Amino acid sequence: MRTSSYLLKLVILTLMVGTFPVLTLGWYSYHFSSQSVLEQVEERNAQVLRQSQLRVEQTLKMIDYSTSQILSLPIVTKAISKHLGLEEIDTIKELYNILASIQTFELGIKDVYLFSLEQDWLISNSGMDEYNQPGLKDKLRSYSGIPQGSVWTSGNSAKFQGSEGMVELQHAVMSIKKWPINSPNPRGMISVVLSTQQLKQLINNDPRMGNSFILDEDDRIIAHANDSLIGTDLSAEHYMKVIRQQSDAVGVFNDKAEGSNASISFRKSTYNGWTYVSVVPTRAITHQATAIGWTSILVSAGVLIATVLVALIGSRRMYSPVRRIYRTLLDDKESKQKKDEFTVISDRIAGILSNQTRLQFELKGQQQQLVELLVRKMMLREAKAQEILERLRYYGYGYTEHWEVMRVLLFQIDRLNSDRFTEKDRDLLLFAIGNIASEIVPEENRLPPIVMQDSVVLLVGTKVQSEEAFKESVFEMATEVQESVKQYLQLQTSIGISRSFRIWGDAGGGYEEGENALRYRARLGEEVILFIEDVQPDKGREVIYPKELGDELYQAIKGLDTENAKKALSSLMEALSKQDYDHNDYQMSLVRLLMDLIRLLQDAGISLHLLKVGEGSLFEELLRMHTTREIEEWFGENLVYPGILLLEERRRAQFNTISQEVKRLIEEAFDTDLTLEKCSSRINYHPQYISRVFRQETGVNFADYLAQYRLEVSKRWLRETELTVTDIAEKLKYNNPANFIRYFRKMEGITPGQYRMDWKENVEFE
Repeated sequence: MRTSSYLLKLVILTLMVGTFPVLTLGWYSYHFSSQSVLEQVEERNAQVLRQSQLRVEQTLKMIDYSTSQILSLPIVTKAISKHLGLEEIDTIKELYNILASIQTFELGIKDVYLFSLEQDWLISNSGMDEYNQPGLKDKLRSYSGIPQGSVWTSGNSAKFQGSEGMVELQHAVMSIKKWPINSPNPRGMISVVLSTQQLKQLINNDPRMGNSFILDEDDRIIAHANDSLIGTDLSAEHYMKVIRQQSDAVGVFNDKAEGSNASISFRKSTYNGWTYVSVVPTRAITHQATAIGWTSILVSAGVLIATVLVALIGSRRMYSPVRRIYRTLLDDKESKQKKDEFTVISDRIAGILSNQTRLQFELKGQQQQLVELLVRKMMLREAKAQEILERLRYYGYGYTEHWEVMRVLLFQIDRLNSDRFTEKDRDLLLFAIGNIASEIVPEENRLPPIVMQDSVVLLVGTKVQSEEAFKESVFEMATEVQESVKQYLQLQTSIGISRSFRIWGDAGGGYEEGENALRYRARLGEEVILFIEDVQPDKGREVIYPKELGDELYQAIKGLDTENAKKALSSLMEALSKQDYDHNDYQMSLVRLLMDLIRLLQDAGISLHLLKVGEGSLFEELLRMHTTREIEEWFGENLVYPGILLLEERRRAQFNTISQEVKRLIEEAFDTDLTLEKCSSRINYHPQYISRVFRQETGVNFADYLAQYRLEVSKRWLRETELTVTDIAEKLKYNNPANFIRYFRKMEGITPGQYRMDWKENVEFE
């Protein structure tokens, strides 16, 4: 056998399928991890800078608070207005002790100066000696005109480092506070000198993550990990110009710093105007990303090598079944033709399918029995839903998987006609009923009917119809089957119909519901079609709902009382709006009211399209309402009031139809043992309901109307026939002639014989 290219194609395809995801995953992993590292470093840098600012400003505020406390001491305020000489040595010592008290280790204060502008003396923690700091008074006095009460400044600023210089204050940070603090002409001031070493300890200086430093308002460095850079003016740096142009107080951006790319974070302090800056070289950030990249490359290379090995080994193993099948199916003739593997396999499979078609044709006769067995298992709850669909599809009933709603129908013979059939014929008759149902119900809407006990069970379904339309079509099919059975077999049948269901596993429950519906024949009579929801409606569980008010509304609608219906609806809506629950529960209560009203109208035979509620869904329209009044008006105008009008029209039409049908039956069967119960079985209404409607429409009850009709017939027979009174009484189903004569005399005032004689005399006279 020649070497096939399918193995090579399979290897190439496997390599492509395996390589592309690996390369894509490696690239994505590197890109995502690099971006993630960059974001994390920038976020960490910003947080570290923020913590440094908080620590520094906390220390500065503590110093600021301490100097404010000193200036508020009575001895200090009195001393500022005095001329301090040798005679005030005690006051000087006390002032010295006060100034020395705030020089704690935690605050890192280098020196404290108390300067009386009014008396022109300067005292520090080293005593009252103005000559140790030449020119310091003039430098401090220049700050007396500042608008702020206090200010933090750098010792490197131009005010302190003039031509003569202030070496002691170089690389220091000073706090200058006036007294009185808000006076434009202060009498004194206090100055605290803070060492930059203290600020250096307060900022985070991790050399691996760049440099963090603090700049004063003149862009000079006042705190840095490198002491040699303190006092350096950075105003000419490009990134400092970018920071000054930023309107935000906090930010992160990339720029050049010290000749290399860097990530720069900054924070502008609103407390003293300083700027906190962190410069992280890009190489420090990308170091981790580079390591991740190399790791991703190594991992991807390893996975790629493994993919190649798996592709080679797996492809050969996957191809081996094809090779075995090819060798099994190959014959000498085909080997000479040098056909490829799949052509040979395809030809062989085509032959197998041809043989299978013949086998399926032979097995088709058994398929019907298998389907009936499956339906029986469904009704007995012995089949699982997934198994049902698979088997139906296998048996050729794949259209059932599109059914959206289903019902189970049970056909039962009310009683056998003893003149024609016996109990031995029942099974045969049930099979005949099943055949009639199969002919009437379209094949795409049913499964084959089966016989279970004394019933013919038929499962019907539909894929597009609504619940209401499906129920109507089921009723029409049931009626047609019932009439056909009566026509061809002369048998009266009753039909029990389950509730609709959507899950195949509920078919067994539908069978039980159909049986339960048929049990109501004992009360409703024979030859009936019973939906379980009509004879045994569901009773929903009430949670938070004013049922009494709802019942008042439904009774008012049934009673066609518009005024009371309006009052009941208003009371119900008010009760719903006062309930202590959230909006979802309120909407669910409204939906329940809507469903109850729809069910009420549908039970009365009124279809929703007669209400003309609009183009959209009732539920959508209802849920779009917002206020209680709007909702109440919507219910009234769209359901309650139109429903009452339609109920009134339907009731008048129904009453008239029932009365006319009863009159027709009396005209056709007045000479039989006609009773109200027999009429009810013919027109499928309850006897009591027929009696009430007939009396309301005609003004007399059924028995009186039948008796009057028979009286008129007897009078016509007396006039037009030679029937004897006894014959007439027998035909009109009187127990004996005496009863007939007695009733005739009661109604006409004379006996039947006298009536006949009087009529003949009048005819002869004319």
